[in-house]
Amino acid sequence: MIIITEQILLLFIFMLIGYTLGKTGLIDRKESRVLSTLLVYLFFPCTIFKAFYTNFNIANLSVYYPLTLSGIVILGIIIVFASIMSKYLGKDEYEKKIYKYTLIIANFGYMGYAVAEGLFGTDGLLNMILFAMPFSCFTYTAGYCMLTKRELSLKRLINPVMIAIFLGAVFGLTGIKIPKLAKTAVLKSSSCMAPISMLLAGITISEYKIKELITDKNVYIACAFRLIIIPVTLLLVLRQFAPENIVRSAVLLTAMPCGLNTIIFPRLIGENCKTGAKLAFVSNILALATIPLIINAI
Repeated sequence: MIIITEQILLLFIFMLIGYTLGKTGLIDRKESRVLSTLLVYLFFPCTIFKAFYTNFNIANLSVYYPLTLSGIVILGIIIVFASIMSKYLGKDEYEKKIYKYTLIIANFGYMGYAVAEGLFGTDGLLNMILFAMPFSCFTYTAGYCMLTKRELSLKRLINPVMIAIFLGAVFGLTGIKIPKLAKTAVLKSSSCMAPISMLLAGITISEYKIKELITDKNVYIACAFRLIIIPVTLLLVLRQFAPENIVRSAVLLTAMPCGLNTIIFPRLIGENCKTGAKLAFVSNILALATIPLIINAI
C-alpha cells in the first residue's frame, strides 16, 4: 500500500507547487497553455512512443494478445455505459463530454503503471501496458477530439500522438533500433509528462475556490463510478471466467482516479477547465481510501 500512497502524495506535491505558482500570479492562465502545448505535442508523444517501442513486439503479442483483445472489448463496453451515464451528469454538451471521458479513461498512464509494477513486478507492468493499449489509442484519437471540440476524421488521426503510436508500433514489431541519443531524448521527454501534467492541474485548480471544487454532487457520483462501481463490477464478472492477469489489469486500470486530460486538453483550446479540476481534485483524495480496498479484493 506504500506505493499507492507515495504516488498520490507525489501527485499532490506537484499539484501544490502548481497551485502556489497560480495563486501567486507567477504563472497565469495564458502562460499555462504553453504547458498544455508541450504536453500534447512533445511529452505525450514521447511517452506513447516509448511504451509501444518497448512493448509492442511479436514476442509479447504472441503470448499476451488476450490482454489487448480483452482491453478492446472492455473499452467498448465502458464507452457505451459512459455515453449513457454522462447525459445525466453534464449540464451542457461540453461538460457531458468531460464526464464521458472521465468515466472511460482513468489515470492509468502515471499512477496505474506505477501501482501495477509496485504490486506485481515487471510482469504486472507489462500486463497492464498491453491491456491498456486500446485505452491509450482511444485517449489520443476519439478522446482528444472529444475534449478539443474537433470531429474525429482521418485528418485528425494524423497528429503527433498517433504518429508516435504508428512509429512506436513499427519500430517495436520490426526490432529496428533507434540511435542512443534519440532514445535518450525520448526517455527524458517522457519523464516530464507526469510532473508537468500535475503542475498544470495545480495551476488550473488555483483559479477556483476550494469550496467550488468539493461541493458538486455530480462530481462525487462520477467518482463513485470511476473509483468503485466500474472496477468492482469488472472484478465480479471477470473473476468468473478470465485469467488472473486479465482480472488484475482490468481492475487496476479502472480503479485509478480521474486522469488529467480533462484539464490539459480543454486548456489547450482555452475552454473552461473547472469540471476537470473538480474531478481531478476530488478523485485523487478519495483514491487514497478506495484503491487499497480494491486491491485487497483482487
